[in-house]
Amino acid sequence: MGKKEKLDEWHPKKIALANEWIENEQTQMKRPIIRGAIFTCELGENIGTEQNGERPVLVISNDWINRTSGSVKIAPLSTKLKTKTITDRKGKTKVVPRLKTHYFLQKEVYPFLAQTSAVKVEELTTVNKVRLKQHIGNINDDDLNKIMNRVKWVFDL
Repeated sequence: MGKKEKLDEWHPKKIALANEWIENEQTQMKRPIIRGAIFTCELGENIGTEQNGERPVLVISNDWINRTSGSVKIAPLSTKLKTKTITDRKGKTKVVPRLKTHYFLQKEVYPFLAQTSAVKVEELTTVNKVRLKQHIGNINDDDLNKIMNRVKWVFDL
């Protein structure tokens, strides 16, 4: 299916999401969403290299924004891992993200993920809460802090 057909297919879904927001705005505003939560999210059909479709996303925005706004900041997850192999100080080799903006969430640590996934911090975006579907789990504070360091790097903070 070509891009135009995918966009045409996405349009009615986007209208349905907009109607869901209009009909349930107060309920959506009160949803308990916290930083570090992973949801499935309908990102729709996008342009270029932006992530498309329904996929897991990590909530990045702070909890005050998550409580008071109709929108949240998210970073999409991808199972297409871009890796490189490095040798640590002890001479042991390990596979790490090739891109500084990626952080791997390991399936062994997060069994709710279908497989090990990369948090793509460079694709940080804003979505309306109505796009967030099923809450599938939360990440630990250590991983969240490492991801937030990548967010700071993206914005040169």
